[in-house]
Amino acid sequence: MNERWKQKKKPASLDTRFDFDDYDSLRTFLDEAAEVSEKLDHHANISFGRNHVSIIIYSTSDELNELDISLADGIDECFQRVITK
Repeated sequence: MNERWKQKKKPASLDTRFDFDDYDSLRTFLDEAAEVSEKLDHHANISFGRNHVSIIIYSTSDELNELDISLADGIDECFQRVITK
C-alpha cells in the first residue's frame, strides 16, 4: 500500500487524495476504481472536484484487514495506470 494512505483506528479507515492534471484523467480513474471496488465487493466513500479525488475506505471490521488493503492497492494501481498514459 502506498504511503499516501493515512490510517485511522476509530473508525478503522484509510484515506487519501489523488490530484489530476485534467478532468478526463480523473473520470478514467473513477471508472477504473469502480471496477476494482466491484471486483472486491468493497466500496470506498469517494468525493471529487475538478482536479482531485478524495477517498475514504472504511473497514468492515474493527481493524483494517486484508480486504481494505487490497482495495487501497487496487486504487493505487488505477492511479498509476491513468497518470502514465
